[in-house]
Amino acid sequence: MDLIRITDPHKRELALHIGIAGEAGISIGQLMEKCALVQDATTGIERTAVWRRLKQLAHEGLVQLIDPGSRRNAYYIPTDTLRRAALHMHLTSQVSGRERVAYDNGVLDDYVPNETRYLRSNELAGLHVACAPGTWARGARQDREMRRFMSDLSYASSRLEGVDYGHLATKNFFEEDSPITNLAPRDRKVLMNHFQAAKFIVEGINHPLREEDVGITEHDIRSVHAILSSGLLTNPMRQGAMRATQVRIAGSSYIPPTIPMEIKRLFSLVVQKAAQIADPYEQSLFLLVHLPYLQPFDDCNKRVARLCTNVPLLRNGILPISWLDVNKDEMELGLAAVYEQQDPRILAEVYVQACHRSFESFSITQSARDPHEIDLRYDSELRQAVRGRILEGGEVNVPSSVDRADSAEFIERVTQIVGACIDNPFVGAPYGLRLLDIDRFTQRADSGVEQPGEGSRHAP
Repeated sequence: MDLIRITDPHKRELALHIGIAGEAGISIGQLMEKCALVQDATTGIERTAVWRRLKQLAHEGLVQLIDPGSRRNAYYIPTDTLRRAALHMHLTSQVSGRERVAYDNGVLDDYVPNETRYLRSNELAGLHVACAPGTWARGARQDREMRRFMSDLSYASSRLEGVDYGHLATKNFFEEDSPITNLAPRDRKVLMNHFQAAKFIVEGINHPLREEDVGITEHDIRSVHAILSSGLLTNPMRQGAMRATQVRIAGSSYIPPTIPMEIKRLFSLVVQKAAQIADPYEQSLFLLVHLPYLQPFDDCNKRVARLCTNVPLLRNGILPISWLDVNKDEMELGLAAVYEQQDPRILAEVYVQACHRSFESFSITQSARDPHEIDLRYDSELRQAVRGRILEGGEVNVPSSVDRADSAEFIERVTQIVGACIDNPFVGAPYGLRLLDIDRFTQRADSGVEQPGEGSRHAP
């Protein structure tokens, strides 16, 4: 939805201020105070015209009217659609026309771990279905996938910072040591720092967890910043150091806290509260919201947050987020809503979408598994044994060319393939078996003449 498409300026102004009010809603009195156009002596409209437009917004499914029986006590709550549209319109307007917004301590103080939730119940349930804690088990193959993930994360997070030399070129840069044409020195450092920070997190977390593993601690978050900012700050002593100067955010009217001792206190409180959150997804999103909002470091705050979201996920056996398919404008809008409206809803939606897309990406690569070792070592023997079992029945014939030490595993593999042929006849195609061959074998098995996997013998 785009509020600009509402041609009636009075209706658009009403919709804008209801949308910006958020889930708490806005009373009719507060609404009228904010709507300058509606109240203006020249451009204003009668109160009955205001009610009519509000009724239209409710009828269009953009506004929920609470206590409609008493207009004086009525207040209005926007739908998610209107909320997003209003925030987009407000946050993309000229910064000079937006009121300056200071850091609100209440956003952090009011968050009670395991009671307050940034993720809605359906979002959290969907994430747990997509990748439940404990799903991700480390191993040789998984470690290879993690290297690909580190390349993806380095590209995606750098792209969100304006460093984009193409996904394939960046992937080859890390995985095949291929140079990127026209790669500026600073951009090279941004990419390399991302890869090293991802490596620090991925290789620093084990299963089962060890006492020294990377965790949600002040030291580890500051270490991530030190890696990401390496070689990029005028003063290297500022790597991993708490901010001691004022910072401004380009394109935003938000003013982060400026007192160094207060920044340190708030940073400690962010880490303490994050560590207390039981659900790893909520824990992850909490970091994504509060690290950029506080801006604890001189620079690199957003990229620190993006990488640190993976710490609680990896520690709980959950696939990490690469941020590969995230829309930069959506991410910026979500952060701007946190900065200027103290509203994490859009950022939560971006986060959930990023999780699901990352999980899908991992699932696609996992579906193409490494070949079974028996398949590689005994290709012709396996073909012979599977065909013999399906066409002739009887015991599994282990050819003499199969090493006796591999016999048990060979028989098990033949049994697996034969069973798969029954469930999916196309599995037999690589072994020269036709549908009729497998049907006949299945009929014999169903009649009790033989069982799939019955018996075995080693050829003399």
